[in-house]
Amino acid sequence: MSIENKKTLDVYQDTAHLYLENTIEHDRLDPEKAKKKREALDEFIRISFSSLPENAKVFEIGSADGVNAKYIESLGYDVTASDIADDFIKATRSQGVKTIKFNALEDDFVEKYFAIFCWRVFVHFTEEDAKKLISKAYQNLEENGIFVFNAINREAKEVDSEWVDFPGEYHMGVERYYNYFTQDKLDEIIGQTPFQIQSFHKEGGKEKNKWLVYVLKK
Repeated sequence: MSIENKKTLDVYQDTAHLYLENTIEHDRLDPEKAKKKREALDEFIRISFSSLPENAKVFEIGSADGVNAKYIESLGYDVTASDIADDFIKATRSQGVKTIKFNALEDDFVEKYFAIFCWRVFVHFTEEDAKKLISKAYQNLEENGIFVFNAINREAKEVDSEWVDFPGEYHMGVERYYNYFTQDKLDEIIGQTPFQIQSFHKEGGKEKNKWLVYVLKK
């Protein structure tokens, strides 16, 4: 676990409630846009998980408000949500989803899963953090299991990484570590594992290339 990631997790432990409040307020500014983004993510999740057996065990890393975990559960899967910040854990549990305190880089999985879902978490990972989690995900998936994650595209940024407090939805009054990956670098990291890239696409932002989105298959 990198120093950068540890410091950022400490920030979220203190300010997760602000993130939750700001996310709600941000969605209220443009409800139609928020609705379309939600529908698009739900459809992506549904399609990505469609090959899993009924009631398959799914683990989510970094559940935050619990909305993704709740939707995955609604598809008929046995979901375990997780986060490191107490306020995020409370928010996810309020959705009625089984939730545990879990540091994906430091804690051990207690069982294997058919899918591991990790949305908007790699943004706070160094390259070494990313290598560690991708390898760890492979080891803790059932055969033919999938690992779903996204990362911010370096092509859309002027720096490789930075400490920043974004305005709007992500404003929390304190800087956090953000790291930006190229597709080539992530492909290289994935290539160091037995994972196969089941699907890949770019999405978000004005150029539709803000996020690199991967579905990996064991």
